[in-house]
Amino acid sequence: MGLLAGLEELHYYGISFLNKRVIFFVLITFITIFFSVIAFEPAEVVIIGPKFHELEYFEEELSFISNNLDIKINYKIVTDPETYLIENPNNSSSIAIIPNPQGVINLAERQLIYNLNDIYVDETRLENLYTNHLTTIVTHEDSIYAGWTRLFPNSLIWYDISKLEETNITFDNFENLLLQTKQIADEGSAPWCANSESGASTGWIQTNWLEDILLTKYGGDIYDQWSKLEIRASNVKIYSSLKVIEELIFYENHVFDGVQAVRNNEFYSIPNLMLDDTKSCFLSWNGHYLKYYIPDNYEYLRDYGVASVPSINFENSIVGIGDNVVLTKNDDLSKEVVSAILSSNFGETWSSYMDSEFISANKFFDKNKITNELTKYEFEIIHSAMNIDNFRYDASELMPRPVGAKYLWQFFFQYIAAGGDALVQLLNDLDKKF
Repeated sequence: MGLLAGLEELHYYGISFLNKRVIFFVLITFITIFFSVIAFEPAEVVIIGPKFHELEYFEEELSFISNNLDIKINYKIVTDPETYLIENPNNSSSIAIIPNPQGVINLAERQLIYNLNDIYVDETRLENLYTNHLTTIVTHEDSIYAGWTRLFPNSLIWYDISKLEETNITFDNFENLLLQTKQIADEGSAPWCANSESGASTGWIQTNWLEDILLTKYGGDIYDQWSKLEIRASNVKIYSSLKVIEELIFYENHVFDGVQAVRNNEFYSIPNLMLDDTKSCFLSWNGHYLKYYIPDNYEYLRDYGVASVPSINFENSIVGIGDNVVLTKNDDLSKEVVSAILSSNFGETWSSYMDSEFISANKFFDKNKITNELTKYEFEIIHSAMNIDNFRYDASELMPRPVGAKYLWQFFFQYIAAGGDALVQLLNDLDKKF
């Protein structure tokens, strides 16, 4: 073999060998990247909570957080989140939606959730987003264990617009309202639709009535004492508040179908009764929940309206309920998601829908994002009350459960059956159960 031929052969085999190495390297790299992409799973945050109205809007809001953080967020529906966490302490959740602050404190006492002391939302501390009351009722041993997402008002008077226009009824003062409706009753027409029967729970609507009167008559400090059972049922302020309610339910011809309709007729029948032109009653004292029983063919501001329960001594007094967000896994990613859920822009898209009921608990939420007229009104009255720390959570939901969810209901059931003369004895009996 000549020198030239040897060089050519070396060049041929060298290049071939080099090409094979390059191809092999590229192939291995491609395969590695390909299977890495296929195998890659973004971090997942599991949120547990109940099924509720407009769940699809809530999940859409979660998808925005998911995209922003490049993670997966999975919302898992459980019937009772509080009980689920207690019975499944090693569950896979990172966050939970708890529908009442009593449950938050129960979980905190059991050390099943983590405090949110080091969470900042929109560059501010958590307690700056809410009122002192809302922060206090989710605080355990000086640590905050929950943030607030939504709020709903209980303190509403619903009315049929066309029937109301035939009267001189105003909603500026509760005592005046009762005076005006008594005059209508004296003329032969029963103005109040007060059906309240709800099976074993009958009486819970009247606990809301008591809370509304107690708050607007005596203010937040007395209300808080009642919710903590620091004052007795026989206390003169509780007695006085019940006497106001007595004027509504026991005044002759004041309640459609008689006083016993309060405990014998189903509460969910009220919208059909109130909006029936052949029936005399046109006013109903119920919370936001009544909206769910109004037939779709009736429209807000055309057929029916709402007003906040008129004041007695304290203006802008609203009692309501709401949802809490708690941390069940103590890591940075879960905290990021909680912070995003509690931010002032969470719910903006939700609020843009015409049927949206979302009322942000965040004091800095832009109310101009709300398109639903009823929700606008409810937002206004809730946040007006929050501005003076006069929004209060449903007291019976803050009490020990046998009291708030049993003994008070039984008290009202017996009170309506027996009449005003039995009030003192029934209150003394109730004291013995605290």
